[in-house]
Amino acid sequence: MVIVTGKRPVVPEIDPQQAWERASRGDAVIVDVREPDEVAEVAVPGAMVIPLGKLDEQVETIPSDREVLFLCRSGNRSAYATDFYRQRGHERTANITGGIIAWTKANLPTTRGR
Repeated sequence: MVIVTGKRPVVPEIDPQQAWERASRGDAVIVDVREPDEVAEVAVPGAMVIPLGKLDEQVETIPSDREVLFLCRSGNRSAYATDFYRQRGHERTANITGGIIAWTKANLPTTRGR
């Protein structure tokens, strides 16, 4: 189970532009840990969707052959997801700074609804 405490974990960060470039090249997979209703509003094309509360039970579905970049609304939940994933021995992972808010501000590709 992913434990969310009051203090955000310190994890590697990547900006949205770099995340999109790596994912577009196939070097990374983006995992969106927002809830389905949030993803229905705006989503990142090609991102896996695993709500933070289900990450523990679905962690094995994440490809281990690429860097894993976690995304949420603002970067807080995805920091917990990144920390959780790293604690399970996966070093090639980072939190997308600013989440979908920063992603959309950077005018990166998005889709509506899933």
